Parts: sequence; C-alpha cells; structure tokens
Amino acid sequence: MPMDVTVIIPVHNTGRGVLEGLESLRAQTLPRSRFEVIYVDDGSTDETGALLDAELADEENFSVVHIENSGWPGRPRNIGMDRARGEFLFFVDDDDHLGAEALERLVAKAREDSADIVIGRMAGIGRKAPRELFQKPLSGATLRTHRVLLSTLTVHKLFRTEFVRANGLRFPEGKVRLEDHMFMLPAYLRARSISVVHDYTCYYWVRHKNFGNISFATPDFKDYLGSVERIFDIIEAETEPGEFQDALIAQWYRGKVLGQFQGAKYLNLPPEAVDTLHSEAYSLAERRVPERLDAKLNPFARLRAAALRSGNFALIRQITEFELDLTHRVTVNGYRWDGTTLYVDIESALVRKSTKQPLEFVRSGDSVYWDLPSEALADSRVRAAAEISAPLRKIKLQTFARCKEIGADVTVPTSFTSTEEPTGQDRFTIRLTGTVKLDLTRANLGSPLLGSWWFVSRVEYCGISCDQIPGPNRSPEAEAGCVPALVHLDEETSVLATTTYNRKEHLVLTVDPSWKELASLVPRNERPALVRESDSLRLRVPLSLYTGGEENSLSLRLVSEGTSVESTGSVQPTDAARPRAVLTAEIPSVPRRGRWQVAVGSADHPVPLPIHLSRGLVRWSVTVQRPPRLRTFARRVYRALRRRAGRVYRALRRRAGRVARAVGLRR
Repeated sequence: MPMDVTVIIPVHNTGRGVLEGLESLRAQTLPRSRFEVIYVDDGSTDETGALLDAELADEENFSVVHIENSGWPGRPRNIGMDRARGEFLFFVDDDDHLGAEALERLVAKAREDSADIVIGRMAGIGRKAPRELFQKPLSGATLRTHRVLLSTLTVHKLFRTEFVRANGLRFPEGKVRLEDHMFMLPAYLRARSISVVHDYTCYYWVRHKNFGNISFATPDFKDYLGSVERIFDIIEAETEPGEFQDALIAQWYRGKVLGQFQGAKYLNLPPEAVDTLHSEAYSLAERRVPERLDAKLNPFARLRAAALRSGNFALIRQITEFELDLTHRVTVNGYRWDGTTLYVDIESALVRKSTKQPLEFVRSGDSVYWDLPSEALADSRVRAAAEISAPLRKIKLQTFARCKEIGADVTVPTSFTSTEEPTGQDRFTIRLTGTVKLDLTRANLGSPLLGSWWFVSRVEYCGISCDQIPGPNRSPEAEAGCVPALVHLDEETSVLATTTYNRKEHLVLTVDPSWKELASLVPRNERPALVRESDSLRLRVPLSLYTGGEENSLSLRLVSEGTSVESTGSVQPTDAARPRAVLTAEIPSVPRRGRWQVAVGSADHPVPLPIHLSRGLVRWSVTVQRPPRLRTFARRVYRALRRRAGRVYRALRRRAGRVARAVGLRR
C-alpha cells in the first residue's frame, strides 16, 4: 500500500529521551499502515541505538538505520530521504514530539491545497516558538508574497517528496552551522504553494535540560559566519538583484550577524571569542552587505550595524548593555463583563531593569533619540542611527493568551493609546494604556476559550520587543470587577469563567464547563435554603456571580450511593448593581433519607459540587463544604513569604554579579 508520509528522525545519544517522541508517533490518528518512521542512529555511543532496536522490533512500519557518526543531522536526514516511500516527508528531531492529529492534519492540508510545504503550528517547551505565523489560516503562499514564513526556518515541516527530489534538495553533510537554513531557503524559494495548519498544535519543540544540543553551544564564529556567507551565496544564486534579494540579505544580516551582539550571552563571551566575532562580522559586512541595506533593518538593528561599521567595537558593547536594560512593566487596572466578553484594562510603562525607573527619550529640536551614553552618540554613524522620531510613533502594545494544554499562543485584540510624559527638559517617557477584549465564544482562533489561560503583554518599538506578564494593581478600584461570570458559549453550553492571580502573580483566566468552583461562590454571610413543599424540595443557593442579566438553565441531580435524582436548575441575577445571583432548583420527588450530594451535568458525567442535602428525622438541611479559614490564611502567608524570598534571592544574585564583575571574575 502506498505510504502517505515518511517521518525521518536523526538520533544521537538521546537515551530514553527519545521515547516521548516515539510514543507521540504511536499515538497518531493517521492509520499505522499509511505512514512510516525511519530513525537514523548517527553512531550513538550510549543505549540509544539498542533501545530503539528493542522498542521497534515488532513495530509496523517503524525502522532503525545505524550509521557511523557524522557529527550533525544532515547526513542522517539525507539517508532517511533516500529510503523514504511516502508521498510526503516530515522531519522530526529526536527530543521533540507531535500532537496526536499532526500527521493526519498535515497530509490533509497538503492535499487540499496542493501544497509543496505545509507548516504545522509549533509550541515551544523551554524555548520560544514562532507566534505570528499561526494566528490565522494561510494557503497558497510563497516567500515572495508572505515574508512571515521566514519566522520559521527549522525543517520540522511536511514536504512533498516529489518536490524535494525534483529540486535536488539535500542537507549539507558534516559539521555545518545553519544546515536547516541551507535546506529551507531554496525550498521556500522554489515552492509553488506553502500552507499552514494554524488551529492545531502539530509540533512540540523541546529544549531538554538533561542532555545537550550542539546548537546552543558557543559557536566558532569564523565557522558560523562562514555559514552565513554561504546563505548569502544561495540568495544571490536563487534570486535576481533587486528589492527582494536585498530584503533577504538584510534578513540574515540582522538575525544571524548583528543578532550575535545581543543579550547576556554576548556580554559573557570570553575575550578571544569576542575578538573573533568582531573581526569576522566586520569583514563579512564590508565584503557582502552594502551599507544601503542598513536602511532595511529595524531601528535598533541599524544602531548595531552602525556600531559595527564604525570599527569601534567598544560601542557594540555599550549598545548591547543599553538594550539588555530595557523592559516594560504592565499592570491590570480593571475588569468588566459585557455578555460573553471580558474587558481587561491594562497599563504599560517603559522602564529600565537596573533602576526600575522610567525609560527616557531625548528630544533635540524636532528629533527624538535613544538615551545612549555620550561616548556612543559622539560617533556620527551611531548618532544618526539613534534618531527614532518616526519609528517611535509606531509603538505597539499586543496581548497573547497562552494555554498549557494547547501549547501555543493566540493573539487577543488589544486597543491602546500612547502618551508622552515629560520627565525633565527635553526628556520624556512613554506610557501605554489599553483594553484587552476577550470574547470567550471565539477568542481561541475562532473557537471557544476553554481551560486555564494566562497572558503575556508585548511592547514593540524601534526594533525592541519586550514580553511581560500582567500583574495586579491591588487597588480596590482595580479589583472591583474581578468577579466570576456565568457565560453562554452556545445554546447548550454554559461555563464558569473566573479571573485570578496565581502564586507568581500572573493573571489567569479559567473557563470551566464543569462548574467545579460553583460552591466557592456562595457568600459566607448568606446561607443556602432548602424548603419542602408537599412532595418536592426547593433549593435556593445565593452566588457571588455575574450572569449578564440573563437567566441560565443547567442540569442538576442529587447523588447518593449510586442512586441519582434528576432536576433542572436555573441561575438568575438578583442585583443589577452587584454581581449577585441565585441558583434555584425544584426537586420533584423527595429522595429517601440520607446524605445527598448536588451535581451538575449529564448522568454519564456528573460533576459533584461540595453542596450536600441531608434528611434527618424531622426536616431537610443543606450544607456547603468550604476550605477551612485557617488553611486559606496559611496559603496566603506561604505565597507572601515565597514572593519575598524570591525578591531577596534575585537581589543577592544581582549583587553577586556586580561583585564578580568588579573583581574580574565576570565581564
């Protein structure tokens, strides 16, 4: 039978870490007869090869190929491609895993769109995964029409086998840096149609802590930048001179050359590595990147480029230290519900990490500049690149929702205004105020927002991008609207939505169709009531709950020792000015004596609530089980102490770092 897809996995000394990916392949919804998996063991010296042999001995369409160590995944992938029988190829790394429906969805999308390449939504575990590409559907794309494809240059994608072989696409063999880019760039440029599976997490991209990856080691910069130059060769061979070619060269110049001068990793490089990086990057820029291409860089990359081209490499370090000190602080200032939509008011301030003080910009005449050290601004090229009047007006505030079960981010609509606040003569800072709009019926890429979600606010300005978690304002005004809500997702589904802060003080929205937290919404100063009326019981439970001013029906039942009594309940608002409601239910037949637990949901999957009805000798009573006050108090104390200990630890770590730099142990 023809194979739909061949999965190719190079492995080397992965040990038992390879099993998670293997289990995800065994769990695929695509029938086992329609896909094959080829593991290529690149000369492992540990148990990996023997482990795979044992695991796959009787596994249908799974095989292991053992080769001498080549030192990199290029040759194993080429060997897998040569043996492949599938209509499509899919490359997986040995420490990653797939969603259960990944292969089925990718193959279906490729056939639906006649696509040469299909990119499945990725989730990063211990690392960042692409975000923008997966926010909406995409079919029939090419690199010339959709530059966003360049946000993912790993090979963890589905390729039409005929397309790969007809175009002679191969991986460079041996220890070659950026080997994925050398395969993906010509593939992107030659593909007639590229599609995206945006609404299902296909690929889980993992950075494990228990075994290393050569990609994260400090590179030999002469070798690394030599690979960048090979990519410049590919660009010039595959494209005609002009705007598109210039944009591609600028892309790799920004990301893979100037990107080496970012963050603590650069600042902590040993002196000999820094010297090699500076000299090799300067040489490459002078030989292969015309200075006119600097205009295609984002404003901060232009600043790095100016420092590099100046030949005064001390300026690069000053600019890196300046960039590393930039962040923003975002707080939640209020909540309000409107039907199925939650509006969250947020405020973001641009600040310096080192001082926690506002980030200031400098105005000179009609121009605005970064507040760089005077030595940096003394260089004419750097000063020209530090002028950011126009880019600063394009500042953005975005919000992303993140769910552990889904493993990827979704964009949440956020409106905002930007305000300049003077801080002194010719100096100002910027404050952003915005509103996040969460429509629970469609916030998850058009689908309902279910489960627990936490939020990330991103500020983008002048080539700087900062992600921060919204934190609490803690003022009574800000917290007044932070109330649970009963929300209708459709005619049949109602959910309980609650906003809280977790122990890290991250804003969390939990949308729960099981109603497990309903009993926690019973006010402590109001008691449920139970009244017998001839042969029936009337239950009335007060709730601190927003209902949108509507009556909401739900299925109720009483459960005791395998027996259940069905009923129908309703939740009605009782106070238009406050989030108050009441749950009422008519229990048509009086159950027998004993203790009965109230449950919501279907008979097949009832969800018990900590609300109990008891029948004594004379009358019925109702009780609500709550967490003991002492336990609640102890939990709050523990969280407060944990936060304080964290602040003390971070302060001591910063002080130790300053001391180490002062005595020359660190740079």
